[in-house]
Amino acid sequence: MSLCRSRRARLAFALTSLLVLGAPAAASAAGERDAEAMKLHNQAMDDDYLSVEFDKAEKKLKDALKKCAKSACSKPVIGKLHIALGTVYGGGDKLDQAKAEFVLALRADPKAALIDALTTTELAQAFKDAQKEAQGEGGRPAKAAAGDVPHTPVAEQAVNTPVPVYVEIPEEIDASKATVRYKPFGSPKWKSLEMTSMGSGFGAEIPCEDATTTGELRYFVILRDEAGDPVGTAGSMQAPHRVPIKNEIDQEPSLPGQEPPQRCAAKEDCPPGLPGCPEAGGERGDKDWGSACEETVECQSGLVCLNGTCEQGTEGGGGEAASGKGKGNRNVIGLWGGLDLLLVRGTDYVCSGSDAAYACFYPGSDGKQFYGEPADLPGTNGVKGGLSLAGGRVMLSYDRQLFASLPLLVGVRLGFAFGGSPTSAEEPTSWGGAQNPHLQALSFLPLHGELRATYFLLGDRIVEKGGFRPYGFLSPIGLAQVNASVPVDVCDRRREDGSLQEGSGSNRCPSDTRFVEDLDAYQITGRNFSAVGAGVVYGITPHFGVSAEVKVMLMWPTLGLVLAPTIGPVFAL
Repeated sequence: MSLCRSRRARLAFALTSLLVLGAPAAASAAGERDAEAMKLHNQAMDDDYLSVEFDKAEKKLKDALKKCAKSACSKPVIGKLHIALGTVYGGGDKLDQAKAEFVLALRADPKAALIDALTTTELAQAFKDAQKEAQGEGGRPAKAAAGDVPHTPVAEQAVNTPVPVYVEIPEEIDASKATVRYKPFGSPKWKSLEMTSMGSGFGAEIPCEDATTTGELRYFVILRDEAGDPVGTAGSMQAPHRVPIKNEIDQEPSLPGQEPPQRCAAKEDCPPGLPGCPEAGGERGDKDWGSACEETVECQSGLVCLNGTCEQGTEGGGGEAASGKGKGNRNVIGLWGGLDLLLVRGTDYVCSGSDAAYACFYPGSDGKQFYGEPADLPGTNGVKGGLSLAGGRVMLSYDRQLFASLPLLVGVRLGFAFGGSPTSAEEPTSWGGAQNPHLQALSFLPLHGELRATYFLLGDRIVEKGGFRPYGFLSPIGLAQVNASVPVDVCDRRREDGSLQEGSGSNRCPSDTRFVEDLDAYQITGRNFSAVGAGVVYGITPHFGVSAEVKVMLMWPTLGLVLAPTIGPVFAL
């Protein structure tokens, strides 16, 4: 909607205000504070809205709705105020809020209509959607509440606040007592509450613990005579009255002649002894973490009922649970199995003893190291780069969430590695007095240890039943070794005892060399590393899940790059 309007549009709005909304004097006859409310309405729409000062218009209209609290205004006026507020929201491109206001307008006054001069295509669609919602799901007219006693429920109520219900009894009905039957949003069962006689009817306040979440609270009222026989109803189980429960409301409803009920402390804000909160102590239930609940006493000791679910916390709702934190379990133990894939670098002279990152062994010799003198011939004594399987490792892990409000864990991993390079079984062979460049290969380090910091994404639980929890991690320092082999051929100038070769050769080697085929050339890396990676946990139960991750390890001081996929069960405690 354009922010600038022509003089013709302003004139049309002024005429519409007179014809559709009426003068304040006429409004005053409809309700106690109609005139005051309509004065604010006209100032908001005639002055602020047309001057594109939406914030001022919004404030005036909300002030007008506050004046209409406790049924101080007629329903048509309340409907006009909500229509105007929805129009203001639409002018600021807040169409969802506009629709919500239109729903409230139609609930207050089913004849409420848009302001023609200020209607746009977007507003018209929002109003059409509001009509469907006010009528019922899918656009079908909602089934009217049954019963022979006229009754109008309150328009809305805030979460964690008692819901007032008042039924005025017609003179022809001789009712001595009344019971309200209600079903909180999401509850599978109906509850009962005896109503109190007040004025010419009966009233009650549905407890705040049954209005802890947004949604619709449904109820109906049964009237009985002195003998306990039903004499009338307001609504029915099949067609109950409905009250929307919201996080924020414009008007605070109340019983006739009483102040609006005070908001109760939410369950997660309940220390022992606070009015409206469950009493501490007593017998505890057997519901496990993650189970549905209505009260903390239903959960196992050490758990509290937060937002309808048994959660980790301190009994009585204090401590971490009292602030809405500490959800889930903060200690995680894991058992892991993984593979090591070393990125072997392509190079020459791998079996010459000149590269400390390589050591060559005779295949199947149980640790017999090659100490020869390979000839410099194309196609021999060199390897091509690529990923090579280096072995695997098993690890046990422990991680701890440091802060209840931050899904950051620190921990350690300890384990053993399998594979790697063989241990050299002999000292370097003498070269007949010449200097042998080969060093005896050190034993492979089978131990694994690392420090780790892990950060979980998408929520604050570490293991969530039936859900995936992705995470990233950093291992600043670790202890490990990863050695992988590739086959290599050489033309060796020396015999196995180190003396010079004479009169041999092959079709690939000169006559003064011997052909050695498929030596295992091991690239040696480590024995320290740093790593980064990412993974995901799938929760099978609230305490148990399976995790899979991929880690990239930078080995040092002997450099190497390792890709390590890992999988294993995790237990949240």
